[in-house]
Amino acid sequence: MRGGGVMRVLKLAMPLILALAVAACGGGPRVYTPSSPPPPTGTQKVGKPYQVAGIWYYPAHDHDYDEVGTASWYGPKFHGRPTANGEVFDMNKVSAAHPTLPLPSHVRVTNLNNGRAITVRINDRGPFARGRILDLSRRAAQLLGFEKQGTAKVRVQLVRSDGSIADARSAPTIQPRQIASNEQVLGPLFVQIGSFADVNNARKLRQQLSDIGKISIETADTHEGVVYRVRIGPFKSERDARQMLDRVFKRGFYGARIFTDRLG
Repeated sequence: MRGGGVMRVLKLAMPLILALAVAACGGGPRVYTPSSPPPPTGTQKVGKPYQVAGIWYYPAHDHDYDEVGTASWYGPKFHGRPTANGEVFDMNKVSAAHPTLPLPSHVRVTNLNNGRAITVRINDRGPFARGRILDLSRRAAQLLGFEKQGTAKVRVQLVRSDGSIADARSAPTIQPRQIASNEQVLGPLFVQIGSFADVNNARKLRQQLSDIGKISIETADTHEGVVYRVRIGPFKSERDARQMLDRVFKRGFYGARIFTDRLG
């Protein structure tokens, strides 16, 4: 950006009076805008370029966003404070901060150390520590299993508006396990082993695993056409569903996921 452009951005940004603080585990300053009503559901704001610690960040749409790097988490010091899009940060709910993706955005986060994965809503800016690509709420860190460690190697993939997930990289070496729900398990729960465009393939899979539980084939309409989902369940608790998921993994079906009836 040329010098004149920088001055214009700074002039526009001054009335916002950005407040800087040091993130508990982010290792660097975070940016907060003055408290304001959150944007309507479904509305995204890209935002203007901004500067933190001498570094310029340029928010933008990136429909193919798929990045591997280090994630951290933030909690008590920011609990109850406004996020960058005017919402109130609650460390006990699932949310995240990203330097440049539109607010809000949804991303799939996979902990590459243990295979856990959740879908997270981004409503804040950060982290600004070198080498970190995402800052998660404490609850999100708990679900991903790295609260005690403080950081984790993760894969972050944009969840597009049509529900598809950006996949610009080769699959990680460890297969992701989908957590049943972002914040609260809403049953009943199912273990989905596979989804097929050809019903015959779904029937073959059902027959192959008929010895481990009651398997059903459900039809669903998606943006890619009709698919046939092979599922086991329902289960009343996440514990029961996860035990079945482990049995399915041992049979070599690492693409299996846990879904609620609402999310499936």
